[in-house]
Amino acid sequence: MHMTISEVFDDLYDHYERPEHEGPDDMLGTLMRTILSQNTTRSNTDRAFGRLLDRFDGDWDRMRRADAEAIVDAIEVGGLARQKTPWIQSILEELHEERGEYSLEFLRDCDPEEARAYLSNFKGVGPKTARFTLMEAAGMPFFPMDTHILRICKRLDWIDESLSGTKAHEAMEPRIPEGEHYAAHIVLVRHGRELCHARHPECELCPILEQCPHGEDQTSSQTPCHPNEPNT
Repeated sequence: MHMTISEVFDDLYDHYERPEHEGPDDMLGTLMRTILSQNTTRSNTDRAFGRLLDRFDGDWDRMRRADAEAIVDAIEVGGLARQKTPWIQSILEELHEERGEYSLEFLRDCDPEEARAYLSNFKGVGPKTARFTLMEAAGMPFFPMDTHILRICKRLDWIDESLSGTKAHEAMEPRIPEGEHYAAHIVLVRHGRELCHARHPECELCPILEQCPHGEDQTSSQTPCHPNEPNT
């Protein structure tokens, strides 16, 4: 029987436990950390963000006024440091000029789409970064899609194989049940890391195998056992 998206998520929650949003976090800090997370691992993101805060004692104004090389040196462990450094300083400069403070907390009072559009105007902030920042820091109903989620959604036939980037977000976001955006995002990322790998997915262990056309194809193509053969 074909299951709804809600039922598929329920099966994933039963397998992994349902992730709970831990509450508000600093909006600007979350944005900066999310920028640093682009094209790198979680551990490298943690190291780069920690080094950045330590280097400047968490002072955004010092970061804005700093020589770019000092920021590059602090975040290079996360990769793409020379690309991310001007993004960081540009965001701080724009906030300083526009608002006279280094804060994005005012976005909590905005309509979610207005908040997303505001963040998207910054260089280096694409659809995934804007959505993740607002979901993570403010609990807004966005569904950021990383490579794991995009892969799983395509394997489940929830979105067309050709979609990526903004179009993938726009196609999938309205389908997430109300109140489930954060939990759905986290559980799919975990599923992608632990079982639904890009190469060699462990379909035989998948809690939603029966709902996955890709998984069904994978398992049906394997050599079946013969029930009439004696056990050895």
